[in-house]
Amino acid sequence: MFKKLSIAINYINLLSALWLSAGLVYQDFAVFRLAYFLFFLSFVVEIFIDQKWRNIKFNKSKLYYIVLGLFFLLALIDIPFDDSPVYLKHLLEKRLSLLGFAIVGFFGVNKYYKLNYFLNTIFISTILTTLYILFRGVGIQEFISNPERNEAFNLMRSKYVNSHMIFNFFLNISLISVWYILTRSWNRTIWWKRYLYVIGLTIIFSTLSISEGRTGFVVGILLMFSFIFFEIWKRRKVVGIIVALMIPVLLIGIASQHKRMSVKSVENEPRWFLWQSAVSVIKESPVWGVGISDAQEKFDLARPKYQTEEYRLRWIDSKIDSHSQYLQTTMEFGIFGLLILLFLYVYPVFISENNRKLFSFFILFLCAYQSVFDMFISGPFSAIFGILMILVLSVENNIVKTPEKTSLED
Repeated sequence: MFKKLSIAINYINLLSALWLSAGLVYQDFAVFRLAYFLFFLSFVVEIFIDQKWRNIKFNKSKLYYIVLGLFFLLALIDIPFDDSPVYLKHLLEKRLSLLGFAIVGFFGVNKYYKLNYFLNTIFISTILTTLYILFRGVGIQEFISNPERNEAFNLMRSKYVNSHMIFNFFLNISLISVWYILTRSWNRTIWWKRYLYVIGLTIIFSTLSISEGRTGFVVGILLMFSFIFFEIWKRRKVVGIIVALMIPVLLIGIASQHKRMSVKSVENEPRWFLWQSAVSVIKESPVWGVGISDAQEKFDLARPKYQTEEYRLRWIDSKIDSHSQYLQTTMEFGIFGLLILLFLYVYPVFISENNRKLFSFFILFLCAYQSVFDMFISGPFSAIFGILMILVLSVENNIVKTPEKTSLED
């Protein structure tokens, strides 16, 4: 009876984790709050039922999760000196997932977690979401006939799903997922599944190409070129070098076609004055920072000095951040905090298993790249980041390696 209860809890935890992986792309998180609750509650129960503390062996991944938890705990240092409790509560809630996933990673997930489950869940969820926007939001006939189809699609995406930053991030995670699945198990994948994956890749890349987001589109192109380079490099190194030299030219050429890559659009980018405001706060205490609440308050006071008239009335909300995880972290915790952040983005690549090291590199690269332009682990991506680190370091890799002679990845 006890064993059956343990298995049931394990499956509840797994299914709720998959549910979260599929649902974190949506801005209306209320629908998935139950999954969030079940995931952490079932994990706490697992700790005691499975007596997880008995199997804890300190290793490099445990060190990583300790540092991840430390990054969250740094925010609590601000409490004794806090003059704005409203700021503190708001900002702590955004990064609370970090502590939760640090605990999950430290104790370890159950044996039913498989990497293939999560990668396919994210991929299928992203494709279904895209098709929902296209057929239910815009309407396929409207999309085909409307000359402003791109704008219509982005409007419905914003209404039904989420911002382009989060949505495009999931699209790019799906690109990495499909690439890894196919390169690891191409020869053992049923033919019709191969076609579905290829069709899915086409849908994903096409969606990125019409997105209003520049960052997601550019990194999507870079990922695709990188996949091509690595596959060629493994077969013909000389050709791979030639391709590597061509990639920057091709990247610039394709990226320049995006409507928001014009000189005028870049010059009017609001991130410029947000970043200037953040730098002015950093100069006050570059080594240790000023704490999360005081950083937000000082940032709000600095922003009017730099922001353009166009955004003066549009962004009245005092809770707007710097739109850069690196700058925000340096404001809050100084260079010390920035070094911890860089550790969180770099260290997993070196400690992940050899058979998913390249996968880990692409995942961490995407996270680090996204952090240049948006809040990440202390913003709306914190739970997504937690799940991805579990996939990189903790989940069993059940994606079969294709025999060497037909391999698409070493």
